[in-house]
Amino acid sequence: MRGKFNNRLLLWILLGLAAIFVVTRLTRVKQTERTLKTQLVEIDTSRVSSILLYPLAEQGKEIKFSRNGSAWRVSMDGTMAAANGDLVKNILAELQDLKVEQLVARSPDSWDHYQVTDSLGTRIVVNEGKNKALDLVVGRFHYRQAPGGYNMYGQNRGTGKTYIRLSGDKEVYLADGFLAMSVNQRFDRWRDQTVTRLNASSLSRILWDYPADSGFIAERTGTGWLVGGLPADSASMDSFLRKVSRLNHAAFAKATAASTRPDFSVTFEGDNMQAQSIRAFLQTDSTLLLHSSFNPDTWFSITRDGLFLDLFPGLSALLPDTG
Repeated sequence: MRGKFNNRLLLWILLGLAAIFVVTRLTRVKQTERTLKTQLVEIDTSRVSSILLYPLAEQGKEIKFSRNGSAWRVSMDGTMAAANGDLVKNILAELQDLKVEQLVARSPDSWDHYQVTDSLGTRIVVNEGKNKALDLVVGRFHYRQAPGGYNMYGQNRGTGKTYIRLSGDKEVYLADGFLAMSVNQRFDRWRDQTVTRLNASSLSRILWDYPADSGFIAERTGTGWLVGGLPADSASMDSFLRKVSRLNHAAFAKATAASTRPDFSVTFEGDNMQAQSIRAFLQTDSTLLLHSSFNPDTWFSITRDGLFLDLFPGLSALLPDTG
């Protein structure tokens, strides 16, 4: 009788151990699956052919980036333009380096709080040819200031955190980085804003064409610049060249084909470079359309200050002050 009792007890112990083993294995499998799932992004940036963004900043409208060789184009609502390639590369780099820190929610009940619903978040789809490599909803951004406050330059090098969810999944994760701020941008932010890109030291001649034949020419000599045949003020000329070497503008106009002669134009010529020109067409007394050969697919809207004065100075602005 005692032997049967011991055998039965031993059997129950073995069954219990077996149950614990099975539960442990299942738990480990689930934990492993969850750990692997935190590696949310696996993309080959060299194979990415297109990116679709649905940013909250554009009320969820689709912004499409298409790769054309080494260049990118961006389009929305029928408007297609050259894209800022550096910004597109930055997004791909941020996605590739995305580090998930923790799982914060497992059900849709918390989606609104973390802003990872389709209406509150920014959806991003990455395609490699015909294959969808990533479909992610980027939600709320959280910034944490670094301890110690601001440094002597008024900077606080804090850390950024972004809540994310894979489309079709319930889980919400907290990831390191500023992805939420990067992708939630309006269409014009992604466009190529280039007006000029010049190597000032290579320039040898600049031609301005203004109304009423009031234009003039600047030519580089062995001792400096001549403007309108007169010696330029070196400081003023240097300031002009610094400004025009790298100009951007963020106010775009609808594509147009101006058939009339421009009201203002400037042409840059130099060594080992093709002549580049910028033309401006008056629309009203204070507004103009601007077209640059540095960014030929794009038209800008400008006013008669700021960028206009940088590109189209008066002759007296480049000559020594005689007053």
